[in-house]
Amino acid sequence: MKGAATGKLLDLLAKLSPISDEFIAELSEKVIVERFEKNTELAPKVISKSAVYFVVSGLVKGNYFNQQGREIVTGFWWEKMFVITKQNSIHEAEHLLFVEDTILISISNFDLERLVKQFCEARRLAQAVYLIERRRLRERGDILILPANEAYSIFQEQFPAARIKLRDIANFLGIMPYTLSRIRNAR
Repeated sequence: MKGAATGKLLDLLAKLSPISDEFIAELSEKVIVERFEKNTELAPKVISKSAVYFVVSGLVKGNYFNQQGREIVTGFWWEKMFVITKQNSIHEAEHLLFVEDTILISISNFDLERLVKQFCEARRLAQAVYLIERRRLRERGDILILPANEAYSIFQEQFPAARIKLRDIANFLGIMPYTLSRIRNAR
């Protein structure tokens, strides 16, 4: 499983920036491939030990619970996406919930820092992944300021909506589930 999963990661990285055989060998040794069953989660204490995750297969939901105990959905990630979680002192740290059986690749903060110091392509790749994440966060912000019907329409275009529960979509968009039901029934 590790070879095939790592191959998917390396294929994507090679599309972002040229990578050397030495970097490929070193990265392949450092990554950890894990399988998670549907409806299991990674708690913040576990998440903080890894810097970046890569979704090989499956679907992941990011969430936390606010002071009133209400779930806040922070994002969704699926195949060929990088997961960079947020550690924030304002609210509880982010959890990762596996919406489907999922295979993730992770790399520790320590190993990631070593790769960046040792390989110039690691720096370029880190910048590329950071820019991808910034774009993802900006797109989410853009969706949230739209009227609910427009936000849902864009969500359906940009996300695997058929694989996500309606209440999670509503939560992500910041609308009530009954509002989402009305939007869907009007179509």
